[in-house]
Amino acid sequence: MELLYMTHRKSNSVSFVETQQNFEFFSTTSTCNVLAFTTTNELTEPSPIQGWGFHIYVADLNTPWFPYRVTTSKYPVSVLEWDVLGRFLLVGDRNGNVQLFAQKGTLSEWKAVYSVRFPGENIIAAAFFHNGRKISLQMDKKEHSLYVEKFPKGKFSASVRQFGGVPVEGVVIVSATGMLGAFAIPADSNVNIMKQQEPMVLTPVTESLGITRNFYTTADICYGKSGHFMIAAGNGDTKSANSGMIQCFRVAVTVKKGCETLEIGSSALPSFFLAEGLGKDLKELRVAHIKWVSNEDADSLIVASNYAGGGSFIEQWELTEESMPIHKLFQSSKNESFKTILWTSKTKYVYNSKVVKVCSTRLNFMNCSFIYLAMSDNSIHCLQRDTFKRLTCTNIISIRDPNDHASKQIRLGVKIGAINVSYLGHLFVALDTTGQIYTYRCNFMIQDQLGTPALIVQTVNLLEFCLVTGFDCLEILLTLKPQILDNILERLTDNFNRQPPNVQQYYYVNFLTMKIALYRLSITGQQKAHDLSNLLILHSILIAFKSLLRPSDLTSHDKGPAENLAMVLSESVQDVDKVLLNLEAKDFTMERPTLQSLQQLIQWVADLALNILAKLPESRSFMSSKQGYDISKDIVALNSIRELLVMIRIWGLLNPQCLPVFSRSTDNLDILVTLFRLLTKLSLNPNEPDDLLLDECCLLPNQVLIPQLQFVPSRTMIASPLLPHVSLPVICDYGVENETLKFCPEIPIVEGGLSNDNVIDSVMYLQLGRKPPSLRRCSRCGSCSSPVSVAKTPAMKAWEQRWIDKCR
Repeated sequence: MELLYMTHRKSNSVSFVETQQNFEFFSTTSTCNVLAFTTTNELTEPSPIQGWGFHIYVADLNTPWFPYRVTTSKYPVSVLEWDVLGRFLLVGDRNGNVQLFAQKGTLSEWKAVYSVRFPGENIIAAAFFHNGRKISLQMDKKEHSLYVEKFPKGKFSASVRQFGGVPVEGVVIVSATGMLGAFAIPADSNVNIMKQQEPMVLTPVTESLGITRNFYTTADICYGKSGHFMIAAGNGDTKSANSGMIQCFRVAVTVKKGCETLEIGSSALPSFFLAEGLGKDLKELRVAHIKWVSNEDADSLIVASNYAGGGSFIEQWELTEESMPIHKLFQSSKNESFKTILWTSKTKYVYNSKVVKVCSTRLNFMNCSFIYLAMSDNSIHCLQRDTFKRLTCTNIISIRDPNDHASKQIRLGVKIGAINVSYLGHLFVALDTTGQIYTYRCNFMIQDQLGTPALIVQTVNLLEFCLVTGFDCLEILLTLKPQILDNILERLTDNFNRQPPNVQQYYYVNFLTMKIALYRLSITGQQKAHDLSNLLILHSILIAFKSLLRPSDLTSHDKGPAENLAMVLSESVQDVDKVLLNLEAKDFTMERPTLQSLQQLIQWVADLALNILAKLPESRSFMSSKQGYDISKDIVALNSIRELLVMIRIWGLLNPQCLPVFSRSTDNLDILVTLFRLLTKLSLNPNEPDDLLLDECCLLPNQVLIPQLQFVPSRTMIASPLLPHVSLPVICDYGVENETLKFCPEIPIVEGGLSNDNVIDSVMYLQLGRKPPSLRRCSRCGSCSSPVSVAKTPAMKAWEQRWIDKCR
């Protein structure tokens, strides 16, 4: 484990340390790599007395210095969970209140959308319903290139299904009194729920976990293959008669026939006593935490206990099938035996301090599964899952700011409050009782054991897994070795190009986004990332414009307007007006207000075409050996621009106000005609354009001003190209960007081009001024946009919604 960064509070006052220890702290990381955590002090309040309360914060792991408060609970928080898509954050407290929060559109704004009450119940465990989608990596086919062979869909059933087998969204909870609760999230309410002022109150169903209600202090929930839940619960109260017993249950939630209400069924599974395990000789063994080794189809259970004398005893129990002998009087045949399933203690780990928290990797992916333990002496232990062999151990007390003077004493009042591991298991996050974050890279121990070829294969498999599942790949980027970046990009691209056309089309946008993120990790890859960003925007505009086209007569068209346009352009006619003669004008008819609203996007397409052609002579003379992506050599991108220019030409005849604006040297020069002609010539041989074309491109800046395309001026984030060049750990402060990670790429200037210092809206492509009063900034790419929506037509509202869920 390598400490990547730590985030400090502005004030490190510990006058409330004793009060903080009376409450349990929680943290969890979503598949979007957004960290949610609890604290008893406001992170922006220097005084712990003024800011005391039960606060829930979220922070992106890429910009941990900007935490945002979700809510403040009236009661101590007892459960904190994300759903698998990272859309809903569940918050449960000791008074039986359960709330689901969702983003309003940015990470800084959250809203309670659903609320459920279990009066007087202390919620100790909760889990969202499984959607039945399980994708895993076939280890024997990890060298294959086809996604369908490498990442098959596993046989896994949804937790709850309604009519037609459609999975139901919902939550199941376990309380300290042995009560089961469940509620479903209405499928038709997700669209308008954000418009409501108050959260929607849902009605739950309840049932007893066992035959009789028992008191439990800890529990954990796991998904079963057949759609059921497996729940393990224990009581850490030494005064209780069942304090040394771990009880397991099989819980099924179904929809009642003929109505939409849920029904809960619970049955007992084999249980066990701690006295039967390897710690039977320890005195006053008290259960502290129970954890399934995996959240899907687990057959092993981790039981962390504390014993008299201040030590901890961690034990792994596994379900095994054993043969029980049968008395010969009852045997129907010789050597007959009765097979039964029993819990068996497999391995143990003993330490001389009490255990505070336990977590494990959620996915058993590529045989890289670990157990993490936080101890009362502030030490963190990483164990191999099957053998409990300790791989590494660290302590947060030994961490200090390298800028502090050597005479400054280390503060001893801080204690570990919560720990968790990212979804793929590459980042480990610890939080202390004052809300400070410690993030570790925990896959380097695996990388050191692999050779370079095997490491490249493993990393590409991880990236492709994120590509197929839609999970965020930030944790992989932060643990990537820079020297193999080019090899990873090459293998990732080759594998994608070998996929069937339908698969490439489905994952195309995710693939482009991943390549952009990889290129941004390199100082020399910024121009390639810029070209790919332009390609992504170009592809999105082309899809958006084509979706607006409607055939004039459905009965007389074998193909749609978009297919006819592509077929006509395949003949490589250089005159755009001749192309119009082969098209049906009625197929491109559109309302004037809609065309007017598209002017910003039309202007961007024209500016991109100007920039590609103006840079062409320089790129061919000085960068002929350039490796990686170059948009001027992409024939698909060039033909996409040609298609858009034809549509713009037709729409300009319908509404001249939607045409792009150019600053020309002569009024009789038609820029659209010139752009289409030059791009057609370039598309015939993009790798080696003829000298006549290059000469015409050289004259282009003298005929029209070339606007500078948007280029993100600076980015400050953990996944920075400067990260390999700074000393670790990176020390951050809440509310202050870390200047050592601020990267300012060199902006390529077109000779004779027009540039300005205004901030440009990355979504709507509007000038926002040099210092706009408010901005939204993506924590991945650094692009900015206005928080106030200016979209008025349905076409532009759809364009805005296309991006709002993709940026954070």
